[in-house]
Amino acid sequence: MLAEHPPRRCHTTSDAEGAAMLKKPPRSPSPRQTAEPVPGAGIPRMPGGYPFLGHALQLRFRPLEFVRSLRACGDIVVFRLGPRDAYAVNHPDLIRQMLVTDAKSFMKGRMFEKGRLVARNGLFTSEGDFHLRQRRIIQPLFRRAHIQQYAATMRQIAQAHVDTWRDGQEVRMDRELFDLALTTVTRVLFSTRLDEGRSEAVCRSLPVLLEGLGRRAVAPIDLLDKLPTVMNYRFGKALSLMQSVIEGIIAEHRVRGADTADLLAALLAGRDEETGEGMTDEQVYDEVVTTLIAGTETTAGALSWACYLLSRHPHIQRRLQDELDEQLGDRDITFEDLGKLRFLQQVMAETLRLHPSTWMLMRSPLTVVALGGHVLPAGSTVLFSIYALQRDPALYPHPEEFDPDRWAPDRAAQIKRDAYIPFGAGVRGCAGEQFARAEMAVILAVMLRQYTLSPASGPPAKPIVRLIPMPSAMPLIVHRRPRGHSFQEAP
Repeated sequence: MLAEHPPRRCHTTSDAEGAAMLKKPPRSPSPRQTAEPVPGAGIPRMPGGYPFLGHALQLRFRPLEFVRSLRACGDIVVFRLGPRDAYAVNHPDLIRQMLVTDAKSFMKGRMFEKGRLVARNGLFTSEGDFHLRQRRIIQPLFRRAHIQQYAATMRQIAQAHVDTWRDGQEVRMDRELFDLALTTVTRVLFSTRLDEGRSEAVCRSLPVLLEGLGRRAVAPIDLLDKLPTVMNYRFGKALSLMQSVIEGIIAEHRVRGADTADLLAALLAGRDEETGEGMTDEQVYDEVVTTLIAGTETTAGALSWACYLLSRHPHIQRRLQDELDEQLGDRDITFEDLGKLRFLQQVMAETLRLHPSTWMLMRSPLTVVALGGHVLPAGSTVLFSIYALQRDPALYPHPEEFDPDRWAPDRAAQIKRDAYIPFGAGVRGCAGEQFARAEMAVILAVMLRQYTLSPASGPPAKPIVRLIPMPSAMPLIVHRRPRGHSFQEAP
């Protein structure tokens, strides 16, 4: 059905016209200009919806194509999510207004409400003063001094995984990196090693939970969550499995006592600098769930795409390996090396541009809000897509190309600051961003110093869109690099 009725574009907009629009974004009207606002008036509407469902089918079955098509309608676009109007914000300045300038005027919205089914009231889903309190407790745990301590453990875990590879072996890199990320987050942040049964439980349950949350966020009506469907049954079972794993981690930690120096110990001992209050056991549980999800799926996805892109661009892989050889020689990578590996940072930045950790986010205005010359109604659903923003041809020349030199200092200075937000922005941006960046850099360095990656046979990898987009099956061939050579060409 969708193939026969693709969403029609409101009008065609060339890259040059799009760039011209971005040079002069519309200003939000002053309060006096909106003394009697008419919410939603004058905002272009996206055609192509279906009766009752609106654009929910396009958003469900072709989400990446749909969010990119919204750009042609303007800086703000109305579409229908079931029987309700929803709003897509496409201009980077207006996205920044929502996330930073006027952040207090918005709550997190429908997607995060659904997220409470899994993360309850953790940092990812909490709101208002409670969210700020939790962030004040958690943010210091991801400061430079802590990440510096974690880096050595990250390297040891990555090295143990790479040591199991054989020259010429075909590795399912998506699975390998998920397991590596899971091991890292549980060892570094919780000082524990999951047994095979619980590790398998996480590997099975996490994708189901994220797919279920993604479906619920764009479902036209909430009743669909309660129907006795196979997907809802799988979601409930996966949630029970995840809860058992988290409860086990916390129970083991309590048995070990206060001798461990990890994130969980810090959560249990953490105090709000302003009030002196700590967390209840329920709040600690919520933050452990949030950290496990954020520290596993997002990192594994970004690393998988980095490996995939490098395997298909051997000249870029060779250049990165040359940098690693020159900067590190025969010694192990340390946290202090990360800032010196400039091309590695560029490869990571370009990977996260093409494949950010989330493809869309939602907000909901607490009151009537002026945005981009229009007025959005209180309580409405407002969507913005980081994926579409970072592939916008008006913002990035040749946006589909993998071009790490895009982030060389002279060219990076020409990119709008608000056009690149792979970890979000403002007070609700990712608290663990620096941890994730360090983990990615360390793991890629360990892998590429010893092995060269090349594509295996089979179809190209493509994004599987859940709450967090992940790659499809990604088999790669690993070729051992002889010591003393900067690069070995893959056969």
